[in-house]
Amino acid sequence: MAPKAGEAFYICATVKNIGNAHAEGYYVQPYFGGNALAIGGPGKLEAGGAQDWSSGPVSVGPGIYEVRWVLNPDRKVPEANYGNNEISMIIVIEAGSPLEALLQPIGGFVGLMIIVLVIIALGMTLRRYFERRKRIQPAAEAPKTASRHP
Repeated sequence: MAPKAGEAFYICATVKNIGNAHAEGYYVQPYFGGNALAIGGPGKLEAGGAQDWSSGPVSVGPGIYEVRWVLNPDRKVPEANYGNNEISMIIVIEAGSPLEALLQPIGGFVGLMIIVLVIIALGMTLRRYFERRKRIQPAAEAPKTASRHP
């Protein structure tokens, strides 16, 4: 189940030592939406071993975010290949309520103000329409008098 805007959730990843040597003293740096989260570590993994990491809780508004994990970011642990120490993905956080869903493409408070102004303008237009109709209607519906032709 995907998190909704305003709901707290954790960013999780599994780190696997694909080398043939023991790895100890490494750190894991998670990022969410370009912002660094709390760094985790120091970690310790036997060759072929795996370990789960999580960071959070994170709570954000609706939108599209990048989640990125960087393993051994300071390169304190010597490796043969530092190129496989990073992974990223894009996630979509959906609006948590129908009002948020309505405002999401427009942008928060500014979107709310635009919607309020549109409703006010629509209300004023409808009021003018009904006032005109009220003025025109009695003249069009004047009582008819019978006429006689000799």
